[in-house]
Amino acid sequence: MELPLLSGLYKMYFFLVKVFLVLLLYNGHFSVSTSVCHSGSKIVNVSLATKTPYRFVANKDDSPFEFEGCKPLKFWSMIRHGTRYPSVKIIKRMNDRLPVLRDLIVKVHEDGRGNLCEGEIHQLLKWTPQLKEEDEKKLTHEGEDELLELGERFQKRFPELLPETYSNSSYKFQFTATQRAEQSARSFTIGLFGRKVSRHVWFPEGIYKDPILRFYKLCENWRKSVDKNPEASRELERFSEGQEMKNVQGNVTERLGFANKISLDDLSLIYVTCSFETAWYPKKQSPWCSLLSDNDFKVLEYAEDLDYYWIDGYGHAINHQQACPTIKDMFSFFSSSNLEKKAVLYFSHSGTVLKMLAHLGLYRDPKPLRASNFPYMLQNRQWRVSQISSFASNIAFVLYKCGSEANSEEKILTLHQERPVRLAGCPPEEDLCSLETFKKVFSMSIQDCNFQSMCSLKS
Repeated sequence: MELPLLSGLYKMYFFLVKVFLVLLLYNGHFSVSTSVCHSGSKIVNVSLATKTPYRFVANKDDSPFEFEGCKPLKFWSMIRHGTRYPSVKIIKRMNDRLPVLRDLIVKVHEDGRGNLCEGEIHQLLKWTPQLKEEDEKKLTHEGEDELLELGERFQKRFPELLPETYSNSSYKFQFTATQRAEQSARSFTIGLFGRKVSRHVWFPEGIYKDPILRFYKLCENWRKSVDKNPEASRELERFSEGQEMKNVQGNVTERLGFANKISLDDLSLIYVTCSFETAWYPKKQSPWCSLLSDNDFKVLEYAEDLDYYWIDGYGHAINHQQACPTIKDMFSFFSSSNLEKKAVLYFSHSGTVLKMLAHLGLYRDPKPLRASNFPYMLQNRQWRVSQISSFASNIAFVLYKCGSEANSEEKILTLHQERPVRLAGCPPEEDLCSLETFKKVFSMSIQDCNFQSMCSLKS
């Protein structure tokens, strides 16, 4: 006799719950949609190209690097500036075009088209442009934190070379003549010395076309034959016009419910906005990221990799050959008999870091990146700018003296993104490479770095 009663009570309970939910929906407290939410897609460290935040790739283990019988003598590094704001051109498009896109997406959704869920629409409705044109390419708060924390970690790893006590005779700092590089350098010194002492650190005046930090600005041959040459972007153009990108356009168009296919310009704007906002805001996801699937990110990332491969990487020999002045500068510092100067720290840009990586022979794929080999490169390529040239990416060399006083040998540790990397020609099983071996491997950089000859325009 009790079972029918219990059954009736359960039915009444569930009926009341349904009524409660309907009332909540009616009053706008929350909404339910059968559409698939794409905002669950993970924004991973292989997706955002040179706009990748450094927190995605940083080595957070700040334990000292210790090699038995070896003592660190000198530290040299090239560090890209931290997370920045976009160029004026992109800021204008964010301010002008994105609100139009947002309103169109919302209207289409209200008409019952598209596959975005209510939560994603709600986040888009909350989004408004925040950037001012005068903020062009300035370092952000996240960029300041990236460099401050990088300075702290390097100091913990190399306390002898990067002491907390500042001395102009121990340190050399240099940045390019840009706000983002200068503020990156100053934030790094806060990580080393604290805010009070960092105010007294001396920096030489930045040079826009610095021959060590931004050598490519002086390389007219590269600027004409590669940087300003439409042929250098041919693989990117082919990929942008190819089936993979057309599939992304079709998928995003369907997801948004648009009647007409989304343009490549709008697709690129969505991607770059997602990238920048991911870098700026560590604790929240950009609503623009939710418009793209994991596969969309992979295709858009590959387009970026193609661009940088042919402009800054292995695509043309002049790209990386011209980086020899930076390598020569490092060897010159290590060869100096002045042991009082312990550390050289340069603050520059992605163009410098990428060309240096290619000069060192790192992340070189057996086959060149092309529009036609995306399926193969999707899983197998090493050249991923998301990982190798994020914001605040860095290359460092540490000189060690190993062995006894009577029988000592100088060796070099190479670090990229704060991790040891092993260069071709050096022992593949060891992190340290003898200075003599290093000199042989890079003899062309040291002895035959004729920058003027390779970079002058041929008559």
